[in-house]
Amino acid sequence: MSTEAHNTADPTVIAVRGEAWIEVPPERARVNIVIEVDGADKTDVERRASDARNVCIDAAQAGHDPVNGPITDWAAGQLQVWSQRPWNADGVQLPLVFHSRSTLSATFSDLEAVGPWIDAATHDGAVALAGIDWSITDSTRRELEEGCQRDAVRNAVSKASVYASSLGLGSVRPTEIAEPVVLGSPDAEFGAVSRMALASAPGTPTGFAPEPIRIHVAVNARFEARPAD
Repeated sequence: MSTEAHNTADPTVIAVRGEAWIEVPPERARVNIVIEVDGADKTDVERRASDARNVCIDAAQAGHDPVNGPITDWAAGQLQVWSQRPWNADGVQLPLVFHSRSTLSATFSDLEAVGPWIDAATHDGAVALAGIDWSITDSTRRELEEGCQRDAVRNAVSKASVYASSLGLGSVRPTEIAEPVVLGSPDAEFGAVSRMALASAPGTPTGFAPEPIRIHVAVNARFEARPAD
């Protein structure tokens, strides 16, 4: 908070930061899995990797429905195979080892279906959960951000009014309001206008707990206040 008073006739400038935030349960979960197979025989590695990948693709296709879910969309990466000739602790180069890797991601609208699907998809030792990205829909995000923007402005007005009252001044009049990045404040704490904190769920698939989605909005505002009549 800063105040500037030139004389009794001039208004006092009050600068504040208004903030508002809300946490809501996620509406979407993007499950990321990785399929990796290693071995000494290239043909065998390719076969096992392809089989495991096809099982995951079949599982994604079985649940895919863009409107009703539980999987609204999915994507599978290409199967990659490469070789490496490792060295042992004595500096002796060992025979070729073949590696394969592919990925698949699936977005769920039904969060209750995530755990069972992960358990089924990762029963093969070649398949592992790489992470879960929690999110909300664009329409929900816009609605929540708009609500937080209004609340952040009200918070700024309330703060400025308290400072004005403490100085024996009358009601405040807004002269400037802007998002922190627009004002170009060098203070890192002002950050972006809204931030959505997304976290992946650790632990086993059947025991994961979705992290809440946090929407945070901040505004910088300046007000003028004159002595109360």
